[in-house]
Amino acid sequence: MKGLLSGAVLMVTAMSLTANAQQTPANVNQKYYQINGAFYDIQNVNGQAQYIALSDKEVERRRLMTEDSYEAPMGQLFNEADYMAGKTWLHQYNNVIVINKKAKGPGAQTIRLYTNGRLILTTKVSTGKEDIEQVGVGQALLRSLPFVKGTTTSHWRHTSRGFYTVKRVEGAAYRSSESGFQMPYAMFFNDKRGLAVHQVPPDIKGGNSVLGKRASSGCVRVHADFIRTINFSVLNAGKGQTPVLDSRNGRPVLDEAGNVKYQSGWKSIVIVEEY
Repeated sequence: MKGLLSGAVLMVTAMSLTANAQQTPANVNQKYYQINGAFYDIQNVNGQAQYIALSDKEVERRRLMTEDSYEAPMGQLFNEADYMAGKTWLHQYNNVIVINKKAKGPGAQTIRLYTNGRLILTTKVSTGKEDIEQVGVGQALLRSLPFVKGTTTSHWRHTSRGFYTVKRVEGAAYRSSESGFQMPYAMFFNDKRGLAVHQVPPDIKGGNSVLGKRASSGCVRVHADFIRTINFSVLNAGKGQTPVLDSRNGRPVLDEAGNVKYQSGWKSIVIVEEY
């Protein structure tokens, strides 16, 4: 069944969907449905819900574009006025690194570094393209050869929104073990997706020219003139006890006794918002 299902079949399908079918989330805004091993989308056609068969490629695209449960919704996450006034838990971090990943408009594709309550720098970045990089079998085999760069699997070039403490910090010579590209001064904030703030890879042509636009595989690229300032600030702040914040809203996580949880780690936090 590759097109619209007939009205009679629709009734049967709707019943089987309710009773037996697996409902699979595609992303936060859209779902698709599995019926007897095939996948369908639901669309409103002339006031009636009809099932549209999805191709294997489209199913894979939607599967890859599933946001993680810890990801924050779209919108403004960082309140600068409250932060400056010491009214948030963020003041317990020496560095607050705020990234706006939206594609266009005021403040789009920028990074701001706040250190001890002061704005230190603002500059353009490149976040994830927010599309799927399809890697075919032949391309994957080629990229698996020595000295050929690039990931070997299809993936969503996505920068996840939310509040993330810095997890690890690398130096000038760091190179991605997955793609082989250089990532100088990488500061990883989402280890699950391998996301970091780092210098524009010197081995990518024209990387500086697209700063201010979505261009990466998910990491946050910064010009060489500014990345060292951010990296130094994170290293200088070092590690210590910091509150555990909910990645979706920045509120402190409480233990069973109702007390704020603390953890030992880098005293720098990355906030990725989209508004």
